[in-house]
Amino acid sequence: MSASGRRAARVAALAVPVLAAATAVALAQNQPRDSAADSIDFSEKPFREDRVALPSPPVAENLIPFDAGPARRAFTYAVDTASVTVGADGVVRYTLVARSDAGATNVTYEGIRCNTRERRVYAFARADGKWIDKHATGWAKIGAPAREGHVYVLYADFFCPARSIIRDTAEGIAALKRGRHPRASEEETDRVVPLGK
Repeated sequence: MSASGRRAARVAALAVPVLAAATAVALAQNQPRDSAADSIDFSEKPFREDRVALPSPPVAENLIPFDAGPARRAFTYAVDTASVTVGADGVVRYTLVARSDAGATNVTYEGIRCNTRERRVYAFARADGKWIDKHATGWAKIGAPAREGHVYVLYADFFCPARSIIRDTAEGIAALKRGRHPRASEEETDRVVPLGK
């Protein structure tokens, strides 16, 4: 093979990878963007929960009842205003008192994470008012109103109106006193449809 033929063969051999790379770049540019990947906030830090101190047992004068919807008529629900806190970790914590028509009373200390729509139970109160955390739960999604009516109402109507956390304890207590947060939405809580359906 002549020198010019060898030179032409080397140029052809070099052209193949260059053409392949250019083709790959062109194909990548024509691919649709992954909108799910675009929505990931890589600056968001992992959730770190505040240390939780259990509050004093609830007393009757601090209880504010709230309407948990038609599906929960066999129970009355109230929040102990002395226990309501808004943590630096973005968790609203409160003591919930649930009484059945039969006279049974359950008292729990709970938390709601507004940005993830999750809830957990930290402790249950015994009849003597002492807290036990033996059956405490981890974080779990708050289900539909028909399944978790009272928790969903606390989330949507009082502590996380329009899916954003209240600013402070006073705002949460004010919402409980007026029966609903002013930013709460009828559509969000689905109040026009009985919760049992």
